[in-house]
Amino acid sequence: MAPGLLGLYARRLLAAAATRGRLAARVRWESSSARAVIAPSTVVGKRAPEPTMRWQEDPDPEDENLYEKNPDSHGYDKDPVVDLWNMRVVFFFGFSIVLVLGSTFVAYLPDYRMQEWARREAERLVKYREANGLPIMESNCFDPSKIQLPVDD
Repeated sequence: MAPGLLGLYARRLLAAAATRGRLAARVRWESSSARAVIAPSTVVGKRAPEPTMRWQEDPDPEDENLYEKNPDSHGYDKDPVVDLWNMRVVFFFGFSIVLVLGSTFVAYLPDYRMQEWARREAERLVKYREANGLPIMESNCFDPSKIQLPVDD
């Protein structure tokens, strides 16, 4: 009964898609357990013939396997000697130059946004103020006696 209902619902779905102007997909389902085949019914109508494609062989030969000729190939060249030297050059510049010298360069970059300088300057001012008996911080950033205010009219 289940394969019959499944076939009936599939036919209804394809018929509904055809009547609404939508293209019905050319689908054929086969059930492995019930051996039921659900194919598009004739209700859908006549379809346009499928476009035919002609098969053409690739004129280029297949890529040759470099590992058959050189099992130690690194993929840089067909010649084993050139391949080995290219691998050595790539790894030398990739690791020695980029990683070692690059990390050394980053480690010795100058003080970013002068954060280290600001800390050293603050410590120097604190030591100076403690040695001279001045308060470490004042409420006035500038000396009020040196500020000239405009005269009131």
